[in-house]
Order: sequence, then structure tokens, then C-alpha cells
Amino acid sequence: MPRPVWTGTISFGLVAIPVKLFHAVRRQSVSFNQLDDRTMSRIKYRKVSALDGEEVPDDHIVKGYEVSKDRYIVVDPDELEPFIPAATKTVDLEEFVDLEEIDPVFYDNAYYVAPGSNPKPYVLLARAMEESNKVAIGRFVMRNKQYTAAIRAEEGRLIMSTLAYADEVLDPATIDELAELDDVTVSKKEVAMAESLVASLSAAFEPEKYRDEYREQVLDLIEIKASGEAFELPEAEVEKPKVVDLMAALEASVAKAKEARGRHPSGAKKASAEKSAAKKSAGSKPTAKKAAAKKSAAKKAAAKKSAAKKSA
Repeated sequence: MPRPVWTGTISFGLVAIPVKLFHAVRRQSVSFNQLDDRTMSRIKYRKVSALDGEEVPDDHIVKGYEVSKDRYIVVDPDELEPFIPAATKTVDLEEFVDLEEIDPVFYDNAYYVAPGSNPKPYVLLARAMEESNKVAIGRFVMRNKQYTAAIRAEEGRLIMSTLAYADEVLDPATIDELAELDDVTVSKKEVAMAESLVASLSAAFEPEKYRDEYREQVLDLIEIKASGEAFELPEAEVEKPKVVDLMAALEASVAKAKEARGRHPSGAKKASAEKSAAKKSAGSKPTAKKAAAKKSAAKKAAAKKSAAKKSA
């Protein structure tokens, strides 16, 4: 059963909504400990001085900020105390913005926002935000740190994402490889082929299809070794030669994507339906021509018969 990581209220105007925050993402990873292979005991770390290698007691350890090479400014915890944000229990909503205005690069950690004691104001806020397609921007303090957060509504639920600050997001212009993109030219044919590749690979997003295969394989390895079974390392895949010709690579990619889509049940069904429709369309044209030819022949025969009567 998940436990809330923060409890408090969402405040906007004179309205206060009791809420609880739960982690929306639970990171999965495989971690290892360092061991002494002679005794299989854990390796411990000691706090030692870089000057003489001697262990330093905790009461001689202070905080310092490096202002230049090997020059530090010591800051006492008491001097930091006035700057620590007050541990309030309120998310103060300051404004509502359109979701499209927030660049995804700003998103950080995600939390589910659950209602507290009275769910009615929660439901009211969620419905109002969802119908107006707005995202709430606010600030709150958690574990002595202030966060800016975006709260959005989805299917009647509120989801909060902490945001990076503007001065934490790097300007892409500072990356030379990105700045040089303005000088690159591509042809209309290349763009059209790339668009065709994008279209052939377009599909609905299904997050379940994407897994951490490395983690799964490592866990399988650990399970096999723990059971005492022998484990054979798989052969390393040989890297395929790179295609230098961009157009050739795009054409090959499009063909491969179409072939894969045809093997997929839904893709094969669609292709079969299109093929059947094409056959019907193709088959209807000769039938219409034959009907027209019969009609014309009948008219000619009637005309000849009438001329013969008049002559008689």
C-alpha cells in the first residue's frame, strides 16, 4: 500500500483543498555492493583528509563552498538557517496556464494528488481545470526545499509535476553541435521520404511495449546464479555496417517499416481490406464497359430494323 510523501492543502483564492501526495513513478534498478573477494564482506568508506589521508572525526567536518581552485568559503549551518524555506503545508496556486505553453524539458518528478478529508472541492477543481484545459502553477515546500510545480487534471484526477527552474535549463545555443544545425540543408525529396518513414512508423503510444531489458536480463542472471545453475554468456551482436547514403537508408527504412506493419495482425487486416477494395474497384470497370457495349449494340440493331421496315 503506497504511503503519502506529503500532506497539506492546495490553496487558491479563499479555497483550501486538503490533499496527499503519492509518488507516481517508482524507479526500478539493480544495485550492487562492493565486496572484499577474500572474505565476501562489505566495503566501507571512511572520511579522510585529502592532505594526509588521515581519518577526520565528524566534529571537525564543516561545510565549504569552492570559489576558486582549492579556495573555500566555510559556511556555518546557523548562517543558512534564515534562508531555509518555512515548512508550510500549503501548495499556493499562483496562476493557470495552457498545457502547451510548458516545455516538457521543465518536468521533473511526478506525484499523484489524492483528496484528503473532503473530496468535493478536489473534484470541483479537477473538473474545472479539465474542462478549461488549464494547468495550475504553484509553489510548495517539501523536506526544507521549495519547489515550483505544475498540476494538471486527467480523467478527474490531479497530477503534480515538480518543475526545473529557468536558470537550470541549459540554452541549446550554448551547444556548438546544435548551433551548427542552421547551416545544414536538406532537399524536398529527402524531407518527403523522412515524412513517409514517420508515417509508416506512426502508432498509438503503448508504454507497456517498452521495458528495461538490461534490468530483466541482469535479474535473470542473478536468479540463475543463485540457484547454482551454469550460466552461458550470450554472443555479442556484431555491429551492422552503417549506410552512408541518406536516401538509400530512408528508402530501406520505409520498406522495412511497411513490411513489419504488414506482418502485424491489424496491419495485415488493413492491407487485405485495401486489396479487396482495389479488386472490387478494378472488377467493376470491365462490367460497366460490357454493359455499355451491349446497350450500344441493341440501339444499332433497333435502328437497322426500323430502316428495313421503311424500305419495305
